[in-house]
Amino acid sequence: MENLKISGDVIMRGDKGFDEIVMGTLFNKIDPKQRPSMVVIPNDIHDVINAVRYAKSAGKRITISSGGHSFSANFIREGAILILMKKFNQYSVNKEAMTAEAGPGVGGSVLMKALYKENLFFPAGHCKGVCIGGYLLQGGYGWNGRKLGIACQSVLAMDIITADGELVHASPTQNTDLFWAARGSGPGFFGIVVKFYLKTYPLPKYRAIMAHDFSIKHLEHVYRWAYDEGSSIPKAIEFQMIMSKKMLNILGAGIEAIAPIFADTEDEFEEAKAFMHNSPIKKKAIIATPAFNPGIELLYKGTMTHYPEDHHWGVDNMWTHASIDDLLPHIKQIAETLPPAPSHFLWLNWHPGNLNTDMAYSKEDNIYMALYSCWKDAQDTEKYNNWAFDTMRKMEHLAVGIQLADEGLHRRTAAFMSNENLLKVQEIRAKRDPDGLFYEWHSKPKFRLF
Repeated sequence: MENLKISGDVIMRGDKGFDEIVMGTLFNKIDPKQRPSMVVIPNDIHDVINAVRYAKSAGKRITISSGGHSFSANFIREGAILILMKKFNQYSVNKEAMTAEAGPGVGGSVLMKALYKENLFFPAGHCKGVCIGGYLLQGGYGWNGRKLGIACQSVLAMDIITADGELVHASPTQNTDLFWAARGSGPGFFGIVVKFYLKTYPLPKYRAIMAHDFSIKHLEHVYRWAYDEGSSIPKAIEFQMIMSKKMLNILGAGIEAIAPIFADTEDEFEEAKAFMHNSPIKKKAIIATPAFNPGIELLYKGTMTHYPEDHHWGVDNMWTHASIDDLLPHIKQIAETLPPAPSHFLWLNWHPGNLNTDMAYSKEDNIYMALYSCWKDAQDTEKYNNWAFDTMRKMEHLAVGIQLADEGLHRRTAAFMSNENLLKVQEIRAKRDPDGLFYEWHSKPKFRLF
């Protein structure tokens, strides 16, 4: 320990309160049954550099957490040095240049609210508490993402501490290999980002949300409608559906069809509203709201009703372009086996078109499906923990892969980037981190065609 000289906090395994600190980092309260050898909470870049150099000299490996929202607890590894980036929570906004700089410990919702005050926008994540560090590394599916793309496409540059303990700037012209790999590698990235440089956008002039809530008896009509609309859904709508046993926390089992709208022009706004107004199944809805602007705070509040804190989670996902006839039998089985709310099934019409950014992230498709089993009492873990993984295994023949935000790679191996890109990431890793200082993913697919 005498070689680890930092101004921040160092908590050793065996110290009083160590276990509470480690478990307190986890949004998913399932105990991973592993513990790091120490927790380091750096105050500044020098602390991070010293922690990396100490780990290298001591033969230790490193994990990093910005906000702790990894459902698989990828950052909790036996004997590792866990670096918590929560003090890297400073940000600044340059309204004239339409850019922002932010540390990995900045909450996406915090950044979004600051940008709103400047009439600016960024595709930040939907949930409070999710910090931008892990969010941007794994891709970043956020507000207005169908128009703006995934959030890492709006990363202009990064400051990164490498496995050699060096601070480097990564951009399209400097350390381009790190810049390429960081955007999409998620928890398998082999460096520590200490600052992001972000492109921001004008705040959309027309903002609203519409929702249609359907009884579960209309399941087939609802999902056929969503599937058939496909790519014709206006890009200003981030269309998604949530199936649960208790819609709005008060109604019975059903499906909430939700359409957040971020439109830049009046014509775009009217087109988006018309999609919901003219829905051929609108008359089947228990509730059909008009377009209204709840404000960003209520948007986050509404989202968090589906993702409560201090719960246990079993989560898995898939990208697909399978036919609705192939998907429906599985969707019906999801409805029959869905655990109690707030457990839910998310359907997202994505239809991204071509990914026009050269980066590690490379796995998308027309439809995103995710399962979230959620329970409060640890004694229910055996009852509910396997549901998401087992259900996805039955559907994986219909999938082209997964995304890393909702990964369950500790339980089920699946493709999260193209074979070509995964191979390139590993080649860069071999050069940048030849001794394996940084952990990879819990599991990764073999190189084959999907």
